[in-house]
Amino acid sequence: MRLLPALALAACAGGSSEPQDPTGRLLIEEVYYSGAVPAAGVDHYYSDQFVQIENTSRDVVGVGGLMIGDAAGIAGEINPGSLPDGFRDSRPNRVVLENVWRVPGAFADVTLEPGESLLIAHDGTNHQPMSTLDLTGASFETYVEVNGGDDDHPLVPNLEPVHFTGGYDWLVTVFGPSLVVLRPGAELMELDDGFWEYRTASVNDVVDGVDALMDGSSRAYKRLPDTVDAGFTHVSGTYTGESVKRVRVDGELQDSNDSSMDFEVGDPDPYGG
Repeated sequence: MRLLPALALAACAGGSSEPQDPTGRLLIEEVYYSGAVPAAGVDHYYSDQFVQIENTSRDVVGVGGLMIGDAAGIAGEINPGSLPDGFRDSRPNRVVLENVWRVPGAFADVTLEPGESLLIAHDGTNHQPMSTLDLTGASFETYVEVNGGDDDHPLVPNLEPVHFTGGYDWLVTVFGPSLVVLRPGAELMELDDGFWEYRTASVNDVVDGVDALMDGSSRAYKRLPDTVDAGFTHVSGTYTGESVKRVRVDGELQDSNDSSMDFEVGDPDPYGG
């Protein structure tokens, strides 16, 4: 597997191969969300989070307009008495999202070659010594301009915010996020529950998704419909420096639509395979 460098994304357009739809061709390969092991006097460092998405097909895939979002709802009984508050039972044919980001550019202007990956960073910078990770080679980062407090790292291009509810930066929960990748052009609908404004998408527009929860006893808190992910994955705790990685079988990513089977816990490896 090769990571597609940020500055080379647009240069892939115009080749002899016509870009194909990402559905059935892209998979979430790794999600690092738990936060760094305490280091350099910092015990709650999470700006090194990242998501890696791989083109597993033999086709060139168009990713301009590709969207990524995190599903609404808590990851488990974080506080005593916390009850599930996701929407998977009430809206089994939709994914309900707190935040949505989009790859900039037209569909065919940003492409992934076979075996290449998109690395989406919380912050595209060198996180050492607070973390072991250097994400200056990320394809994109999430940058929140409107609320202040976020750093824009000029060497890594920004995703476009489509819908954002998360304060000064896109922190996916360190207890376990549920993430989906949506095809370019997916129709988003508004949902207002009286407290939060969400965006929803049809499960038919989901390219891939992974449900990560607080621990192995938190199945009741699943947020994604079973048609997107029939299971869930988890790390051992918060600020453990662990990520969840898709299992490889004979070098190929496994996809049974059940993250309980398809993902394992390991050390984050944003440029590996």
